Amino acid sequence: MKKFYNLKLRELYSESLLRDLILFFFVFFFVLAQNWDNILLLLFPIVSFCFGVFFKTIDIIKKRADLDIVYNPIGYEKIHANRLILCSLLQLILLFWYGAESLYHPQLIDNYYTYFMVIFAFLYSFGFYWIFLDLWRYSRIELIFQNINLDEIQRFSGNFDNILSFLKVKNFKIISFVNFIVFISLNALNLLFALLIFYDIMPGIEFNLPGTIVENSEPIILSVLIYFILTISPSVSIFFLILIYKNILDIDKNKFNAVLQTIPKESQNKVVENLISLNKKLKVKLSLE
Repeated sequence: MKKFYNLKLRELYSESLLRDLILFFFVFFFVLAQNWDNILLLLFPIVSFCFGVFFKTIDIIKKRADLDIVYNPIGYEKIHANRLILCSLLQLILLFWYGAESLYHPQLIDNYYTYFMVIFAFLYSFGFYWIFLDLWRYSRIELIFQNINLDEIQRFSGNFDNILSFLKVKNFKIISFVNFIVFISLNALNLLFALLIFYDIMPGIEFNLPGTIVENSEPIILSVLIYFILTISPSVSIFFLILIYKNILDIDKNKFNAVLQTIPKESQNKVVENLISLNKKLKVKLSLE
């Protein structure tokens, strides 16, 4: 097994990561070419994409390390990355469309404002909610010595006797419920505020589009909630991922030793080496040598 700290930068390369980077920046530069003078809305796809690249990088590192165990204390990073990157691209496409409308049909911008804000906030917050929907299927630490020839997805449905730790159902239900409440609340408030601003009931923040002033068009009005949506969604996700991480790493020492004794000595050494390389804290917790 190749140690994480021996991995070189060029070994983090993968065609899927390069594809995502090229596609994102290709669309992003199209949006920039519209001359947005305020980057606030551009931060939303950037945040989603950065989280996606973070998870994608972790997935690449684990593949390069050639592990003999399934080690997913925060779920299956490849799926997290794909979902967040998809949402970031959809946000960029929506921004490009709205920016183009402000340039070519500025008189219609007010008609689209409510739809734009509702869909845009939904795509952003949904990405961070989406990664928790089926987290219980993948959040685990499992020995795969008996399933070494299985593909990636099959490894997650192997022998339950080999599972050292997994996300408890009770914890998953609580996390899912809270995430759902946060997701629904943010989007419901966003819809409400957008309608109040549209009918001039509530004041907001002026935001210039690329076509603002074209044909005497005016800036759109954003609610202060936009800042909370930008920060709350990723913050809540980080908080729960940390909780899940700690929960998964709470491995029962007796069960670990019992499972370890059922495999050959050579396999035992590989498993121990994997765990120490992945997380040095487990060395002390499980008395690994």
